[in-house]
Amino acid sequence: MKIKVKAQFIDYLLIVIANLAFALIFIFGYYKFEWFGIIPGYAPYNFAFNVGLILPLTFISFVLSVFVFLRALQNWKKRPNKLDNSFLIFFSLPSIILVVRVFISCVSYFYFQLLILKVSH
Repeated sequence: MKIKVKAQFIDYLLIVIANLAFALIFIFGYYKFEWFGIIPGYAPYNFAFNVGLILPLTFISFVLSVFVFLRALQNWKKRPNKLDNSFLIFFSLPSIILVVRVFISCVSYFYFQLLILKVSH
């Protein structure tokens, strides 16, 4: 049983959109002063920029990447060309890895902060 060509095209389109959003995160972060007038080191501007632009792009990229990753795993047997699945899985991993690493960093930071508070009291 083969997967329909239209569904396969949608998977490719979603992974392109996810990777474009992933690339825009770094491009906007690099040019935030020139394009958006964000003053480096000024916390309210940086916070608003991150919440208003970087966080939604990260969320969109992560959700689309997880969706395509799970669909590639689900349709592994249906696609005759295994290179298609490998391609989709390979290009969905960067966004997933980024979000997981940020989550691990936040959890470990707060865990060590709790340890420091416990030791100091």
